[in-house]
Amino acid sequence: MPQGSESAAEVPLVSVGVPVFNGEAFLEDAIRSVLAQTNGDLELVVCDNASSDRTAEICSDYASGDPRVRYFRNPRNLGAAANYNLAFGHARGRYFKWLAHDDRMLPSFLAKTSRVLEERPEAVLCSTVVSYIDSAGKNLGLYDTKLAGADASSPSARFAWMVLRSHTCVDFFGLIRRESLRRSLLHGSFHGADRALLAQLALRGRMVQLPAPLLAIREHPNRYTRLQRRSAERAVWHAGSGGGQAGFPTWHLYGEYLNMVRREALGPQERSRCYAVLARWWAYNWNCARAVVDVLAVAAPSAPAMAERLKIRLFGAAPGHLIAERRR
Repeated sequence: MPQGSESAAEVPLVSVGVPVFNGEAFLEDAIRSVLAQTNGDLELVVCDNASSDRTAEICSDYASGDPRVRYFRNPRNLGAAANYNLAFGHARGRYFKWLAHDDRMLPSFLAKTSRVLEERPEAVLCSTVVSYIDSAGKNLGLYDTKLAGADASSPSARFAWMVLRSHTCVDFFGLIRRESLRRSLLHGSFHGADRALLAQLALRGRMVQLPAPLLAIREHPNRYTRLQRRSAERAVWHAGSGGGQAGFPTWHLYGEYLNMVRREALGPQERSRCYAVLARWWAYNWNCARAVVDVLAVAAPSAPAMAERLKIRLFGAAPGHLIAERRR
């Protein structure tokens, strides 16, 4: 049935979009975590990017057994970015969340985050502290993105909090107000697209973080961040065999920042403050060095991975990503 003809009663409160490609190892765990939510007013949209393993069989089984599961399969691999965006395009809920096929939610995630968005219309996103788990589901530690800094009244202050700090963009997997995602960047086909979307959402409204670790992100060797190190490999992951934005990802990200500051509905003073943030951006989080490495990568594709390894060896990993595991 076309989306526009559905009655309000048929539209779920929350849609969870799971983009997947060859995810048979962990997909069932992700699906079960959605169907076990204490807030059952939901739909699960699974977008299969032409998987060649048991993904289709797994999804079909769950879709036939639970009307909340909607399964879509692409005729060919469109790249991760297009598949992520299709998951949102098929969704109907007032609130939307992407869930990676190898991650899982605790049962109260949707109930608690949707309650925040219901009570706070000025908020565009609600996320939680993250629990990292290994392939077997064992807890490795917690990650606090300190998103509370983006719960400010000033758009430029929220924008600065999102673009000037080192963070791993896991708040991309928070619960997001559907209206705030309309006419947004969604998942761009370039490395750093998740960071760009979070910055754009920060310009559109406040962001809230709950202190309980209600989302588990799985750390394993086949994660995108572990397998795709070169710019060309990352481009294929994002956009499929067609390529995508392979070169100069740092420059591309900065260009997206400039475009969103110019186009978003901001007052003159706030817009000027955002431009001032972007002038400072080059001096933060190794951005100037990253831009130089982007240029070097044209002749030496392995330059980004080598530069990252050198930075970690000399200065250590980015601080504050994992905090000691708390027993509950």
